[in-house]
Amino acid sequence: MRILVNTRFLIPDKLEGIGLHSYEILKRIVRDHPEDHFIFCFDRSYSKDHVFGPNVTPVILSPPARHPVLFYWWFERMIPRAFKRHQADLFYSPDGFLSLSKTVLKSLLVIHDLAYLHYPDQIKWSERQYYRHFMPKFIARADHIVTVSKTTQHDLITHFPNSRSKTSVVYNGVRDFTDFDFVADNSLDETRYFIALGAIHPRKNITNLLLAFDQFKMKTDNDIKLKLVGRMAWKVHEIQATLQQMKHQEDVHLTGYVDNHAMINLMRGSLGLVYVSLFEGFGLPIVEAMKLGVPVITSDRSSMKEVAGGAALLVDPMAPVTIADAMARLSQNKDLAEKLQGQGYKRSKAFSWDKSAREIYGLMKEVANL
Repeated sequence: MRILVNTRFLIPDKLEGIGLHSYEILKRIVRDHPEDHFIFCFDRSYSKDHVFGPNVTPVILSPPARHPVLFYWWFERMIPRAFKRHQADLFYSPDGFLSLSKTVLKSLLVIHDLAYLHYPDQIKWSERQYYRHFMPKFIARADHIVTVSKTTQHDLITHFPNSRSKTSVVYNGVRDFTDFDFVADNSLDETRYFIALGAIHPRKNITNLLLAFDQFKMKTDNDIKLKLVGRMAWKVHEIQATLQQMKHQEDVHLTGYVDNHAMINLMRGSLGLVYVSLFEGFGLPIVEAMKLGVPVITSDRSSMKEVAGGAALLVDPMAPVTIADAMARLSQNKDLAEKLQGQGYKRSKAFSWDKSAREIYGLMKEVANL
């Protein structure tokens, strides 16, 4: 089988969300199926670490597809040319975008969420128009669609009923951290902190988290800090304004983007992960924290409740007082923290990148009819 793969999000030193999903799935499929050939389509310079075996041919399709006009050019012009040139049997796209060209004979699409329908105001106008026009077409065109949670599958079928017969749920996995070197974080003179993880933008609900943290500090009067780990993304003015107005601003530390080892060490050293996003297709930090034995506070909605599976404290992300109360409970009740650690670690065993890769490869074979 010859598989053309959209690897736009395998960006050196910047694996987040879709990029991490692409990395974990593709390295396993490439490794486990040397009889198949994979054509990795990058839109910029790539790392040799992302060419996972001798059965991978990396190609750069220019220009970088990071704007709606260039999305169209890349998927409707460059991908069909590459599909034909490399005599591919299947196009696999893990980022929700597809090619509508008839040249692309078979396609397997991964949809992580439909956030553009639920929070359109949090997306740039030009991208919002692209999503509204093309996503229904991509969904109709795909031979099969993978969703990363039952929540996303239900959302997809609700908005696009004709997709019901061609969707499968393949959960994300969780990494094996046994090879990581765990070291103490001595970057700040602090002993206890909560951590929030992910790119900073409105959908991550950072404004309400900051308000909740201020309430938590006023309620408990302790030395606990909050670390926000992730790059500044978009529409951060309200977040920055809220931070400036906080009574306990000095107890909030923005680390910016950090590499995997630093992120894992920060997570492991925390009192708990506070992941109170407004909407997620899965929520990888939830299961990664659980695997590391870190208690989790997360939202009682979308896929986060599904992924947590009863092994986390659930809060209303729109009510900062509920987030503050959960932080207080977790920081003051050692028995609760230990209970969540045990439940979370057990829950994390339900997720496996090896299993996910096997299931996606099975769908590749099924779609390609090979």
